[in-house]
Amino acid sequence: MSNALLVKIKQKLASKWAKLAILMAIIGPGIITGQVDNDAGGIATYSIAGARFGYSMLWTLIPITILLVFTMNITTKTGIVTRLGLAELIREKFRIKLTLFVLALVLVSNMGTTISEFSGISSAVYILGKQIGGETIFWTTVLPIIGVVLSGILAWFVIVKGSYKSIEKLFLTMALFYITYIISAFMAGPDWSAAFKGLLIPTLKFDSAFLFTTVGVVGTTVAPWMYFYLQSTAIEKGIKKEDLKYSQIDTTIGGIFTDIFSFFMIVACAATLFAHNIPVNNVGDIGLSLAPLAGEYASYLFAFGLLNASIFGAFILPLSTAYIICEALGYELGMNKKFGEAPIFYGIFTAILVIGVITVAIPGMPLLMIMRASQVANGLVLPFFLYFLMKIAQDQALMGEYATKGFWRIFGWVSVWVLAILNVALLIAPFFVQS
Repeated sequence: MSNALLVKIKQKLASKWAKLAILMAIIGPGIITGQVDNDAGGIATYSIAGARFGYSMLWTLIPITILLVFTMNITTKTGIVTRLGLAELIREKFRIKLTLFVLALVLVSNMGTTISEFSGISSAVYILGKQIGGETIFWTTVLPIIGVVLSGILAWFVIVKGSYKSIEKLFLTMALFYITYIISAFMAGPDWSAAFKGLLIPTLKFDSAFLFTTVGVVGTTVAPWMYFYLQSTAIEKGIKKEDLKYSQIDTTIGGIFTDIFSFFMIVACAATLFAHNIPVNNVGDIGLSLAPLAGEYASYLFAFGLLNASIFGAFILPLSTAYIICEALGYELGMNKKFGEAPIFYGIFTAILVIGVITVAIPGMPLLMIMRASQVANGLVLPFFLYFLMKIAQDQALMGEYATKGFWRIFGWVSVWVLAILNVALLIAPFFVQS
C-alpha cells in the first residue's frame, strides 16, 4: 500500500472522528426536549390510549413523529440562524398584542402541564408506597405529598445552583431511564402482530372519547412549550450555523426516540389493561394493575419510569415558561446566569414550581384528569404556535437561504390545517355522537 493511500485513509478516518466529536458536542437540546415530551401527562395519555383503545391508536404515532421531527428541525434552525428565541421572534415579527396573547396561551398550557408533572410524581410515589407498605395512610397519602415537596425543592436547587453544562449532563442521564417502558412492554407479553397492524393500519372514529384522546396524544407529543425551550437552549449552548446539520441529527434522534418510547407505553397498557377490560380511574390504577398481569416488577418499572419522567418534566416546564416570558419581555435569562443576574427569570421559574407543588399537595385533586386535560389543552393551542413557527421559518428576510420552502413549507401548512380540523372535530363531536 502506497504512502499516499495511507495518508488519504488516515485523513478520512480523522475527518470521521472529527465529525463524530462535533456531533457529540452538539447533542443535547434535541434529545432532552424530545424525551421530556414523554412526561407525566404524556405517560398518562399514552397509557389511557392503550388501556381504552388497545392497539388501534398506534398508527397516529407515524404522522405525529414526522411532524415532531420536522417542527423540531425548523425550530433549531430558526434559533441558530437568527440567534433569537421564538418568543423574541414573535415579538419582533408580530404586534405586541399578539405577543401578549401568545404569552397568555403559554402560561395557561405550561401551568397545567407543570401541575401534571407533580401529579405524576405523586402518582408514582403512591404506586411504590402501596406496593411496599400497603393501604396505610402514610404510604398512600402522606408519602406522595412528601415526594412532591422534595421533588420541587430538588428541581429548584438543580436549576438555580447549576450551570447549563452540568444541567444538560443530568438531563441526558435521566433520558436513558425511559428504557423502563420498553422492558415493561415486553414483560406484558403483547400480541405483536396486532400491535404492528395497529401501527400500520389507521383506525378512525368520530367519537368524543377517541377524538379527546387523539388530541391529547398529539398535544403531548408535539407540545407548544418544546419549541420555545428547544430554541432557547440551542442558542444558550452556542450552536453555530456551520453546525446546523449536527444539531438536526440531534433533534431527529430526539423526535424518533420520543415516539419509540410512546409506542411501547401504549403497547404495555393495550396488552394488559385493555386485553383484560380493566377500568382506569387514576394513574395509580395503571401501575398497580400491571403487577398481577405482567408481574410485580412491571409495576415497579412503570412507577420508576413515571417518577423519572415527572421529575424531568418538573425541571423543564417551569424553565421553559421562564425562557418564554423573559424572551418576550426582554429580561435577562439563562441557566448560566446567577439568580442576582437574572432575578425575573429565576423568579418566574420559582413561582411556577411553587404553584405546581401546592396544587398537587391538596388532598383529593383529580390527578389523572389534570394530566390528561393539560395534554389536550396543548393539542388545542398547538395550531396557533405552528402558525407562528411557519411564518417565521419561511420568512426570507429573517432566514435568508435557510428559509423553509418547497415540499416542507407545504407540509407545514397542511399540518396546521389538519390539526385545526381535528380540534374542530373534537369540539363538535359531542353534539353529533354520544361519547
